[in-house]
Amino acid sequence: MNYSIHKSILLASIILTSLTAFSQISITSANMPSAGDTIRYSSVQTAAGVDFKTTGVSKAWNFTNLKSTSQDIYSYKNSTSTPYIFNFGLGAIGLKVADSLGSGQASFKNVYTFFKKSTAKWEAVGIGFQLSAVPLPQAGKHTNTDEIYQFPLNFKDKDSATFALKVPLSLAILPIGSYFQDGNRVNYVDGWGTISTPYKSNVECIRVKSIITEKDSLSVEITGQTPINFAFPNNRVEYKWLSITEKIPMLEVSGTEIGGTFTPTSIKYRDNYIAFAKASLNSIANQNVLVYPNPANNAITIDIPNLIKHDFKIFMFDVNGKQIENLEFKTNETNSVFLNTSNLASGKYTIIINNSSSYNFTTLNIIK
Repeated sequence: MNYSIHKSILLASIILTSLTAFSQISITSANMPSAGDTIRYSSVQTAAGVDFKTTGVSKAWNFTNLKSTSQDIYSYKNSTSTPYIFNFGLGAIGLKVADSLGSGQASFKNVYTFFKKSTAKWEAVGIGFQLSAVPLPQAGKHTNTDEIYQFPLNFKDKDSATFALKVPLSLAILPIGSYFQDGNRVNYVDGWGTISTPYKSNVECIRVKSIITEKDSLSVEITGQTPINFAFPNNRVEYKWLSITEKIPMLEVSGTEIGGTFTPTSIKYRDNYIAFAKASLNSIANQNVLVYPNPANNAITIDIPNLIKHDFKIFMFDVNGKQIENLEFKTNETNSVFLNTSNLASGKYTIIINNSSSYNFTTLNIIK
């Protein structure tokens, strides 16, 4: 009799353990980042043939073939440690998302997103940036916060929330315009199971699909400058695999979905440090780059027949190390670049060409 009871207890224990091992997890605010967290991730440039859409119950997602092309760190700071302390007080968590976005007068510098977390939600509460046309810190709070996650987050949960943001822009104390974000976020917890990436294998997770419909707009008018007025859609689909062991997604993929076809534009996964091989320093002769005339006066042409395999950048520095040019060109956009040098003083200049896999350099003499 006792043997039978012990056997039944043992069997029940085995079954319970088995069920627990493969059960779905629940995500709460305890699984979100805090001020002071620094978390490394890898970015993936391309993932041809990888299926990010498929989901399911007790699903084993395998993304171990993803190849890291670069790494960075999410550094979460108390708002008091950012340039926007006066806008967000003590309770917000700032994350620098970019040093620079866009180009020209409408480009954004030193871009931060600010978050707050509570037992109920993880939400974006505002942004801070510097506009190239207005070299002063600009920041604003959401008039309607972007509720990124609502807790607890469990399989089959679905939520929808609108968000709105206004950043008043000013030059000193003079109002000159505004930056706006308006949109809607719909979240579906559409799967659970385990995920494997180059970072870790068989990590318990839930999968969240987010559909974001967003419009960003900017209106700036400064006396003596061309007015800046534009609006553009920023619609996207995001897939995130969340675990209870990591404070950022094990994998997060953002992109567009048209006619059922998902095209990723950003792929990032939690990772450890990788020591990438340093980019090779190739001579101009090896890359068949031709700069002419040299010496030059008012203009030069740079022929780049082999570097065109990738997007590339051209930098020019004077003899004191001051950057004179910073130009970016897209793949197959051009095989030669014309540079106006009429405003340059006589002297020696260094030209560096970077195509993501190599740095190529030469010197240029300007004689007036």
